[in-house]
Amino acid sequence: MTNNNKITAIHHIIVDSAMAIVASLFLIEQINKNDSQVFVHEGIKIDINKDLIVLGLDINLKQCLIEDFGEKDGLNRTYGMLKDMYTESADKPISLTPFGQELLSTLFIDLVEDIKAESNGTIH
Repeated sequence: MTNNNKITAIHHIIVDSAMAIVASLFLIEQINKNDSQVFVHEGIKIDINKDLIVLGLDINLKQCLIEDFGEKDGLNRTYGMLKDMYTESADKPISLTPFGQELLSTLFIDLVEDIKAESNGTIH
């Protein structure tokens, strides 16, 4: 493995760690909001966990940005977006920013809409 490959592998680990932080913060918000590990939209509940949220971020953010901008720039852009999704403060607990809340909610709203469309398509 070349040094560039080693550095790229480390960048993937850093981005994956940031995705885990964002996913965990979203999961905490949903547990506080719904008293359970679920995302609720228009009466439809989706069971969620950290791994599912990370998968959504990986597919809809990291992989898309890498595809659009190449591995190095895509990873940098992904990390930048992830850092914009949460805030750290000495006097407050770490939390999602409105941008982070909106982006993650949109991912799961889209999933709910797909579920609704699929269930409507199978009803005769």
